[in-house]
Amino acid sequence: MGLCGLFQTGHTQTFGLKAISVSDSSIITKDLRTFDSLWYKCLIHYGKNDISNLFADNSPSVSKTNPITLLNFINGIDVPLCNVFEFKLVNKQVLNDSILLFQLDIGWMQFVIPFNRNKHKLLRFESINLFDLNKYQFKNLTVYSKNKINKKEFVLLFKTINQTAEELGINVDSFFAKEYVIYSGSTLKESYSYVGGLEYVNYFNKGSIFGGMGDPYNHVVLSGIQKPIHVHELLHFVIKFPCNNFIGEGLASYYGGIGSKSYTENLGQVLEIIKSKEIHNFSEINNLWMYDNAFNSLRGSYVLAAFMLSQLKKDFNNEIYRKFVRQCRTDQEMIANLKILYNVDSEKLLFDKLFYTHFK
Repeated sequence: MGLCGLFQTGHTQTFGLKAISVSDSSIITKDLRTFDSLWYKCLIHYGKNDISNLFADNSPSVSKTNPITLLNFINGIDVPLCNVFEFKLVNKQVLNDSILLFQLDIGWMQFVIPFNRNKHKLLRFESINLFDLNKYQFKNLTVYSKNKINKKEFVLLFKTINQTAEELGINVDSFFAKEYVIYSGSTLKESYSYVGGLEYVNYFNKGSIFGGMGDPYNHVVLSGIQKPIHVHELLHFVIKFPCNNFIGEGLASYYGGIGSKSYTENLGQVLEIIKSKEIHNFSEINNLWMYDNAFNSLRGSYVLAAFMLSQLKKDFNNEIYRKFVRQCRTDQEMIANLKILYNVDSEKLLFDKLFYTHFK
């Protein structure tokens, strides 16, 4: 059976392809069989039971039920975890005398899982990071980056967190009681590779090479933007009350920007797109987000959500604003509450009032 292999060399990643055969008995080794057994146990209990005993690098700071950052990102985008059971061995590399890297293919992406052959246990890729990164610490945040980070960046971050919490009426004690880690690269593809993602995930279009993702279980952020501190992603850990995705991303974008800039920088282009495509409801925004590369590259739904929140703050008092964002646990609740606030009967009238008045 021919498979595609990805190769990792020294402190850098290469993305070349090579056909290998796994029918050879020299490849199906005792180590591979042990790894396969552990990986199956890991997945069958993942997110439900304590699987920390399967890992050699068990740590109090790591989730016992969701210990692998990369898998949490896979699960976080509604890809069934059962797909990961259907992995194929891409390649095996010897890192050193005790650690092997098993590179897996799950059909839509490739990633690596380390295996400690002496302890017969799995490892987290973050614990054996092969990249030459600088480590910066400030309060409860650690950042791994190739680039130098000025202390001013940290100060601005925590100022934003405190101001956001004050405006939304959030207690930030629980946030500061935990440790957070950012792996910062020049692009999301680069930061993704730091935790074992060997191939760029295909749900990002080519225009969306910058961005970030947050793991809610291990409090890890993968950041690929022009600034080393990803405020937007960290705010997701601060704003913990339940709300639908539109409001959740809108809050993080309104207070923390989209990537390394304010949402307002993309606002004009995003509004022009919905006007040119004659979008008049929220479900069509979701379709644009999934299928329109230009809209996706501009983080269009994030921009519209942040703009909508700015409108609400302008049109109503802060008490109503705080209450509204906490009442939007579903899209239906959000639309219903907006109709009441703006005294309109249809979603089209509501949508046009929120987004089309900009053109008048």
